[in-house]
Amino acid sequence: MKRKKRFILLGAMVVSLLAACGEKPEQTQQTQAEEFVDWNWVSEQTEYEGFTKEEIAEKAVSREALFSGYDAALQDTYENFRLPESVTISPTAIYKQVEIVQESGFTENAEEILRMFLGDEMSETLEFSDYSEMREQATLVIDSDEEKVYCAVKDYGFVSVIKPSGYEIGFNGNFEVVDIVHVDRGEPLSQSYALMDGEESIQEAVAYIEEWMNQNWAVWEPDFTYSVKTVMVRRYGDSHIYDIYVEKLLGGIPLDDSFGATGLAVVHGYLEEKYIGSSIFIRMCNRNSIDVFSTGTGILRVQSTEEAEDGWLSLSDCTHMLEQLFSEYAVYEISDIEMQYVLCPDYDSARELESYSASSFPGLRVLAKPVWCFVMDIPEEKLLNEDGSFTAGYQKHYIDVDMRTGEVWLELE
Repeated sequence: MKRKKRFILLGAMVVSLLAACGEKPEQTQQTQAEEFVDWNWVSEQTEYEGFTKEEIAEKAVSREALFSGYDAALQDTYENFRLPESVTISPTAIYKQVEIVQESGFTENAEEILRMFLGDEMSETLEFSDYSEMREQATLVIDSDEEKVYCAVKDYGFVSVIKPSGYEIGFNGNFEVVDIVHVDRGEPLSQSYALMDGEESIQEAVAYIEEWMNQNWAVWEPDFTYSVKTVMVRRYGDSHIYDIYVEKLLGGIPLDDSFGATGLAVVHGYLEEKYIGSSIFIRMCNRNSIDVFSTGTGILRVQSTEEAEDGWLSLSDCTHMLEQLFSEYAVYEISDIEMQYVLCPDYDSARELESYSASSFPGLRVLAKPVWCFVMDIPEEKLLNEDGSFTAGYQKHYIDVDMRTGEVWLELE
């Protein structure tokens, strides 16, 4: 089987995407991890020794069994996988497939976005510049050195904001990482760090961000709930900043938050990604403050959901299936296991709309499919520059298994 690489660059995701929105050069990340891009569609593995499509279908369980059986799977013995002792999975609903449409005409909300982050008084003194003629879609930008404000809004729902309190820092990623807290894994949150205006615990920061997102950002994407996934603590001078990664959840199951090359092709002169991610990046420089913000991608709206009571692949069966695929490899240490939805763009919808620029255009139809996601953390020492700083932020490796078909895609290099 040919390997497909899913490159996860959470710390740099916003920077790379801002390149299309006229950001200040000095605020971009200067070093990037090397990545090989395969310009052909990758055929995922769908049959294994002892696990044909028919046999996979025979192993399928009910939705009730799917929800109740994964704890027992962690205690099972596997030849080349070491699973975590426990996982945090709390779904309230799961769908066979979800049809999602990317937002259209979102630049109409640019002034309201600005007021949401800066308040009425400062917003009244600022004026957007129209970059629409330079782009394939409507794009409004404010970049004021005088007021120390940056804001970009695109028609498909991309939003990026830098407030005066975060203007000098921006999206720079070359600050030393002193702690990484996996909030979604139930790690302790009581530790405190000195931010620019005083001490704040991780717990306080997480509580503030989750409340703000579910009360304020939910106005724009009401189909989802929002939860902090990871907090990265970076040193900044004599203080610290919190880089906070927020995931979107549908029925308690997160959307895939990966960014980067996930199977690429050039079709009719345009770059197409086979899978896309969706999450929110927030940088907190001061206590209970959102100083830097970006959606990273567009705003999503759920159009329809398709339910199924039966036909689900259990965690135990999927892990044993993977043993067939990885029998020639070493033992893999799995840091975490998640249920999540991978997001598959439908480029036929792009061609029908005749508005077409990779996955970043208004009205794109996206199909969300449920997978078992096996997460492997990359040792921190492999991410360091010579000076000890993190250039790429926080990376992970993933193995995803479709919970309906057994289809596998992965990144292990």
